[in-house]
Amino acid sequence: MEHTAAPAPEPAPEPPVALVTGAAVRVGRSIASALARAGYRVWIHYYRSATEARSLHASLPSPDDRPRPPPVSADLGDADARRSLMATVLDPQGPAAGRLDLLVNSAASFERGPFAERSDEDLRRVLELNLVAPLSLARAAAPALARQRGSIVNILDLAGAHPWPTYLDHSTAKAGLWAATRGLALELPPVRVNGIAPGTVAWPASLSDPDERRAVEEAIPLGHIGTPEDVADTVLFLARSRHVTGQILAVDGGSLAAAGGRRP
Repeated sequence: MEHTAAPAPEPAPEPPVALVTGAAVRVGRSIASALARAGYRVWIHYYRSATEARSLHASLPSPDDRPRPPPVSADLGDADARRSLMATVLDPQGPAAGRLDLLVNSAASFERGPFAERSDEDLRRVLELNLVAPLSLARAAAPALARQRGSIVNILDLAGAHPWPTYLDHSTAKAGLWAATRGLALELPPVRVNGIAPGTVAWPASLSDPDERRAVEEAIPLGHIGTPEDVADTVLFLARSRHVTGQILAVDGGSLAAAGGRRP
């Protein structure tokens, strides 16, 4: 009796790889955690938050037995540091073999001050980190992302649509990234490029008064602030949505529609 050998099992698919900038704290940390739980191998970028980056790295699940990409420090306001970061992430001999499926530009500064009291140098510094850096990383990552038909998600905020008083530099940078997100969607196919504009998703330390917090919540149509996890869920949605590009999703409980996205 002739015996037919059973077909060899197909190798398991390679897990997708993500780079999250500003991943050690706040919204970036929630994004990195959610991606890891969803099966991504995550590059954790940080600048000064080394302790937080290491603790996050230790807590993330690994989708396979291979070493997880280590946290990588870089000052994204410096062009040489950006190049070094991307050389590490895209190294064919590195822990992810140069693969990249998703770039999340989450790192940002949040400088404020009356316009007349700030300088051209202040403006350049804010633009470098909040606008130039995401575009620089997108340019470097595009070939690797195209090979995987991957995507870029830029984390914006409502100031990109409605400037906040005393945050003109920041608002200008975010408005530029808002426009660039749509422009990149035309420049980079098959890479998909989208943005998320969060409203208040965590209370700032400066806003501790219960009455002031209540006033903020009452101005939000859904009646409450969001959470960093709400933003992370939207990153996953956009990463998985194969026919969505050039879109900006406001994760704000309706604030943009209702009142122009005022910040407390």
